[in-house]
Amino acid sequence: MNRLLALVVVLACVAAVPVATAQSTVSVSGTVTVDGGSADGAQVTVVPVTANQQRAGTPARTTVRGSSFSVDVDEASAYAVRVAYGNTTHYEVLRNTTSASISLSGAIDGRVTNASGTPLSGVPIQVIDDRGFVVTETETDGNGRFTVAPVESTETYRVRATVDGVGYRTTVEASGNGTAALVARPPTTDESVLRVANDSQTPYVLQVVPPANETTVPSVIGTITLRNPTDRPFVGLVELPVPANATPYAAMAGGQAAEYRRTDAGVRINVSVPANGTTRVGVAADLDGTRIETAPLRDTRSLAIVMQGYDPNAVDRSENLRLGEAPIPLLTSDGAIEAGETVRFDLDGARTQNATGASASSGSESVAGTGDAVAETEPSAGASIPPFPGLSILGAVAGMVVVGLLGPRLLSRGD
Repeated sequence: MNRLLALVVVLACVAAVPVATAQSTVSVSGTVTVDGGSADGAQVTVVPVTANQQRAGTPARTTVRGSSFSVDVDEASAYAVRVAYGNTTHYEVLRNTTSASISLSGAIDGRVTNASGTPLSGVPIQVIDDRGFVVTETETDGNGRFTVAPVESTETYRVRATVDGVGYRTTVEASGNGTAALVARPPTTDESVLRVANDSQTPYVLQVVPPANETTVPSVIGTITLRNPTDRPFVGLVELPVPANATPYAAMAGGQAAEYRRTDAGVRINVSVPANGTTRVGVAADLDGTRIETAPLRDTRSLAIVMQGYDPNAVDRSENLRLGEAPIPLLTSDGAIEAGETVRFDLDGARTQNATGASASSGSESVAGTGDAVAETEPSAGASIPPFPGLSILGAVAGMVVVGLLGPRLLSRGD
């Protein structure tokens, strides 16, 4: 049986934004300056986007002439501007304005060593700006060093290094010449060092997916953001809870499909969590019936249950759950949930009219990381675990999680 799961969760978004057949245009302009050089000829891409950085029109491309650019683009609530200069790319998201200003005058120098101080050569390096966009990818030289220039001197960048398949990261300010020192300490396999990232906006989320038709069953997707507070990366097995009446069919770690196996309490997943970093992990399961009962295995500050296709007012639930204050169907925990504390709700009789879960064709386009990339998945091969894209669950209003299901589950079945 092959399955294709594609879920895109975005801030305060209940339905996809329709694309108008006759869309007006606006002029987006800007300046790009380079300290000690010229930006003339740099490639510029402007992508009209929604407030959640989902593509809302056709990208427009132009080049910098001297130090300025201008291009007409479909009108939208915001615009993502991508400037490719040399081996680096730089981004600015415009809201309430159509003018961009990018000044490249900084540099990032770095060095990667092992725990003994020996420099590591050929280590893949990724530099990411404060908006989450990838600026460049490079490798360390024979002395374990790398340099990325030019960059915006006003930004703080994240530097990721991958040593023997294990991620290491640090942050660096690019004012003047920022220096990033990464020490690749041996990873730990001690699961007890991990915590739920309770400082994040949505540390623990359950997404209920209604069945596609009367012959299929609802599903539940549970995702948890785990934090590794130590100076060593974690690489090993992590256990996630699964309701006793659910059959898991996919697992995710860090936005990628992950190996998993069923246990008495749930599933165990192969996970890598960077030192002083976080990773979102999750499991998707088909339900046998409408009752869901689960218990987190770690203390969590809050738990949100997104119930697209169901009326939360009609849901019988445990006393530690209450109605969420959000524009979408939502239940939230009434305070913190301790490890082992039972969370229960029953969907019987709560299905809304015309609610559908699966769809034969659906998609969402995002500018994250590339300026105009398309978020998509491909069927898995043979009996392997199907793709499980990362869930970007963002935003909070008055301390309440506000999440929406933009792309419904894409499900294909076969023997």
